Amino acid sequence: MMFLKVLVLITLTVAYGDVSIPENAADSLSARIINDGTDALIKYIEEFDPPQRLQLYQIARQVLVFSVWEGQNLDDIVTISEAGIQEAMGQANNATNPLAVETLLDLANVMSYNLSADLAECWPGDTLTRYERHFERGLSAALQCVVWRHELDKGDYALFMAFWAAGMHQLSLDRPGEAVFNLVKALNHAQQYTVDQGRLLGLNPQAGFELILSHGYLGLALNMCGQDDDQYERAINAFEVGIEEYPELSDDYGFGIAQLQWVRGKLLID
Repeated sequence: MMFLKVLVLITLTVAYGDVSIPENAADSLSARIINDGTDALIKYIEEFDPPQRLQLYQIARQVLVFSVWEGQNLDDIVTISEAGIQEAMGQANNATNPLAVETLLDLANVMSYNLSADLAECWPGDTLTRYERHFERGLSAALQCVVWRHELDKGDYALFMAFWAAGMHQLSLDRPGEAVFNLVKALNHAQQYTVDQGRLLGLNPQAGFELILSHGYLGLALNMCGQDDDQYERAINAFEVGIEEYPELSDDYGFGIAQLQWVRGKLLID
């Protein structure tokens, strides 16, 4: 999440230079969300200049996702995220500088990925209620990211994330055959990224977080398809061994285990 946040701030600087927003913006946005709802929040944000609107939509999304209050729900996250994506796309359509156009489309791409990730039922401890409409919207957001990331030549890591998100939502929609298609693509991009990082391929602790996680998700999809595949178990083992052998990776590898186990429980795989 921190990497994506920094990336967004950098791209806005490229497009607009320094962008100032009101002090205590997060508190102000939070109060409007809780007290007045998303329609009032969008009306408030739309009163600002274009570059400020983009910043405020991103802050509003963070408030919605990472704060906790009575009545918190995913539909509000969808509403605010879609408004932010449309704002970025609209500004891209009106921009005349090619670099600004690319920058703004990349911002829409990041917002779309964040929306897909926020809707996924893969975050340990996240108990917000999810319905089929949330998984369908998350899937469409991920597939839009695939298109943008090819067009913007974002590279293997970004495509690995987009294909993973698509596959995750297809698992939640009980469409494991379709999920296998996208999770294989996620694995392929994770493999290329792993090679580019100078790490070993295969299901081993040296492979790194991305590749081990990709194998684990593909294993879950194949299990849901009725195949007797052991990639999930081997991924968990690779993370566990990696925690012992590479203490500097213990947080990432521990999170990988927790995520895979959480998803397995959600999907009710025996």
